[in-house]
Amino acid sequence: MAASPSPSLRVASPPVSRGGIGLAQGRYGVRGNLELVLCDEQDGLWVLWFNSDPQDTAPEPGGPPPGEWSGGLRFAAGRRYDEVGVVQSRHGPHHLELVARSGDSSHRLRWSPEAAFTTEPPPPSGPAGAVPLTETAHGALWTGVLGTDGEPRVLRADTSAYPHLAWSDDTPAHALLTDSRWTAMALVAVPDAARPGIVLVGDREGLYLSPTGDTHPVSAGTVAAAAPGRDGVRVYVWSEGPWLDVLIPGHPDRARRLPLPGSGEVTGLAATPVSYEPGRTDLVVRRGGQLWHLRDTGADGTEFVATALMSRLTTVPGDEVRPVHRG
Repeated sequence: MAASPSPSLRVASPPVSRGGIGLAQGRYGVRGNLELVLCDEQDGLWVLWFNSDPQDTAPEPGGPPPGEWSGGLRFAAGRRYDEVGVVQSRHGPHHLELVARSGDSSHRLRWSPEAAFTTEPPPPSGPAGAVPLTETAHGALWTGVLGTDGEPRVLRADTSAYPHLAWSDDTPAHALLTDSRWTAMALVAVPDAARPGIVLVGDREGLYLSPTGDTHPVSAGTVAAAAPGRDGVRVYVWSEGPWLDVLIPGHPDRARRLPLPGSGEVTGLAATPVSYEPGRTDLVVRRGGQLWHLRDTGADGTEFVATALMSRLTTVPGDEVRPVHRG
């Protein structure tokens, strides 16, 4: 049972969100905090961060203690977004790259220490139902485009003039079939691979295309995420049960299920590896309107932790007039 919040902490539920979720491990903090981006229910985006510092590390005044989530900061107001992806980039250095979808248009945003979030020219995605984003080992940025007609495409960015990006279509020939029943697309940066792995799921079937061009079946579903793990690429798929299917492409004997907390439909799912604990995958899931922070570290599913995602901030003088979420 969860411990009662400390009276010295300000606690709030996260902002009400919708659509896709962006999650990445950043390069800030002692061990690399998690960066979470949410689509506001009505307008703009929210960013929150998880303090990954060791438990004996003193938090910054007004910030979250180690092991807790920050308050939200709203940005990119003026649009209602449906999907968002985020990566901690090597470029800048250490800028955050985001691609978000609002209706039929895609948008690129970039965070830098000097200018915070700025709007950049978007990739040429066209009408799409999903716009996943990743960065491979040598710094190439990739976005996937799942067209509204079910056509999956992969775009690669030339980063030589960063922050200007020149996008080109780099879809594997004859490997990704157009199917109007595809419901989700995910990209995953595989260690030492020049290309990302690609996940597509639909209501009847799913597939994983490896960087070398090998195709493997995965579960059917409506939402999906993927992350590199100690046991291979981990593909997480939700269909309709109270669990996530976890699949290791090419190893059907390693398939397992993670029990989901809460109740209702899963409407958002994102995953990221955690560098300071090899073999661990952190996920954020929205189920029945509630956000959950999941930690998957065990191949047999026994080392699995799920906690309701809440913002918890240390108190400083004047907090009585400051909201937990800003914007």
